[in-house]
Amino acid sequence: MARFDLKTFILIFGAALLGAAWAIFNRGAAAGLDEDARLRALTWVIFATPFATFWGWFFARRGERLWAAAICFCIYFFAPFIAARYESCAVIWAQYGPAGCFTATAEARQIANETKHALYFQAIVIVHIIAALALALQRALSRSTISIRSPHPETETSNV
Repeated sequence: MARFDLKTFILIFGAALLGAAWAIFNRGAAAGLDEDARLRALTWVIFATPFATFWGWFFARRGERLWAAAICFCIYFFAPFIAARYESCAVIWAQYGPAGCFTATAEARQIANETKHALYFQAIVIVHIIAALALALQRALSRSTISIRSPHPETETSNV
């Protein structure tokens, strides 16, 4: 049975939760801002959680920093596609059914624009948190790539 590394889990997922808190704060603050400040705040909504997850992973396992950068970039890059598809399906589901997710895209875009993509910016934070939880669990259940144990004396052969 794999040993659960609580320190790694807490550092990665705790950092992700801090990033998510910053994202949620910026999502709420974006409503009352001018266009430039709103864009900056909404950029943080998309960027904060993967960025914080990277730093949590970096401090948990410094030897995996390149792996952490690559995986967190993938989360940052692909999560908006998932959130956008979810938004387009959710806003038209009642009217067009499941087939509308792929056929009524113009209507979905119009409805989403009218709500200023509120559902998208909620979904992106949730997707990031789910991805960070899965990542933290996976890294906490796996061994580090750097061996910290010395060989067992009983397995070494002596040439006496």
